[in-house]
Amino acid sequence: MNRNFIDRWAVVALIIWLGGCVSIERNYPDKRYFVLEVNRQINPAGAMGNGVLEVSDIRVSPRYSEKSFTYRTSAAGYEADFYNQFLVSPGSLITEEVRKDLTRLHIFKHVIRSASQMQPTHVLEGIVNALYGDFRNVSAPQAVLEMQFFLSRATPGRSEILLEKGYSKLVALKSRTPEALVQGWNEALLAILTSLVSDLRTVNR
Repeated sequence: MNRNFIDRWAVVALIIWLGGCVSIERNYPDKRYFVLEVNRQINPAGAMGNGVLEVSDIRVSPRYSEKSFTYRTSAAGYEADFYNQFLVSPGSLITEEVRKDLTRLHIFKHVIRSASQMQPTHVLEGIVNALYGDFRNVSAPQAVLEMQFFLSRATPGRSEILLEKGYSKLVALKSRTPEALVQGWNEALLAILTSLVSDLRTVNR
């Protein structure tokens, strides 16, 4: 057989083999990223509150502090979703939404960060104790959010606690999808902030 003919077929076979290796389809999905947002209808009426509120960075239980979504699958079983995640840490997202919401509502004259040069009259601290999708019941999935807030008066030399309260909200989901879960968390966060705002108005009269 012609030597050149054999060489040409060897090259063709090698190209086909390499092409087959390159075109192998991935068997895993792309990562998707989500944020939390509180969309509240603001009524412009109402007097602006007094004082300067410092909103400290919200802390999150180590169980739920990672960016990956967490699902509860049984009484003691949880799963982390590597492919559906928060864009940044959930603590940062929730902190931003709390500050934005309290700024819009004018319960205090100013709402600041911990690094601000302004001197606060009050300090708000928060902890997220639960943040997961409860998928134990296949036909009734829920978004779960539990938070605890502490409001103190910024008195030189000591800290006076004015409010210490826990808030919990379960939101029924329309489907077992990441989009539905994020929407449920948004609704839960809005409900918790609505209750918190009511309590803060009482304290800061």
